[in-house]
Amino acid sequence: MGSNVELVWPESEAYSSRVNNCSHANSSLAAIRAKLSAEQLEQFKTSCFGHLLNIDKIQFSGQIVHGVVLHRVAGQGVKGLDGLSFLIGCDVAQFTCQDFCLITGLRFGEVPEVSSGESDEIRLQKRYFIDEGITCNDLEEAFLRCTEEDDIYKLALVYFAELVVLGRDKHLNINLNYLTLVEDLDAFNRYPWGSVSFDKTQDSLFSAPTKYVNRFENEEGRGKGKSKVTGTSRRNEKGKKDKHGEAQRGGWSFKGFTYAF
Repeated sequence: MGSNVELVWPESEAYSSRVNNCSHANSSLAAIRAKLSAEQLEQFKTSCFGHLLNIDKIQFSGQIVHGVVLHRVAGQGVKGLDGLSFLIGCDVAQFTCQDFCLITGLRFGEVPEVSSGESDEIRLQKRYFIDEGITCNDLEEAFLRCTEEDDIYKLALVYFAELVVLGRDKHLNINLNYLTLVEDLDAFNRYPWGSVSFDKTQDSLFSAPTKYVNRFENEEGRGKGKSKVTGTSRRNEKGKKDKHGEAQRGGWSFKGFTYAF
């Protein structure tokens, strides 16, 4: 079966690469455990994320992830509920939203509209942040310096959602709607975080690594390798050769809830 499957990256175009895990489970959970009181930690365990409180004990392997992603089956131009397919050995395996749901235990469903209204109406933003654009780094700093007990817990939930479940780069802005949503803890816990997280994870897998094409040209009798990257371009990631002559890239970022993959 596997011999008849066309891959996005043929074996001849495979390359080594670092994978940056954007689901910051280790640092985020360490901060949450250190910041929350024993009572708040117990409350966190009863939240929609409580069953993921020990997710940082799972070892993330960028090499395995990259190897699997390079075996993505071609011809999947549109992402959907059927997920993405990968050639594993001689078998084609799918990574679907159903799989994601079973693995993560997160709620799925239609994503409701959450309106933040005007930015000056968002209480948490007005109290803890200066700029309208709030990055994940800003959120982390506000959470760590917060002293109001109720707000500590609410910021912890948004912090975990953004940096772990949604796996957002720390320099990127958070979704301000979540600062509104968390004011109603019941609504926050009912929110279909699995649907949102799966979309982000699948998007990252769909567009993650780029094709690497290796081209060597001899200059004045000396073998000097030149290389270029094609496909979905990513800035500032130049191809190179390692000491064994294997094609390499500077690395790519895996966003979303990476541990589910």
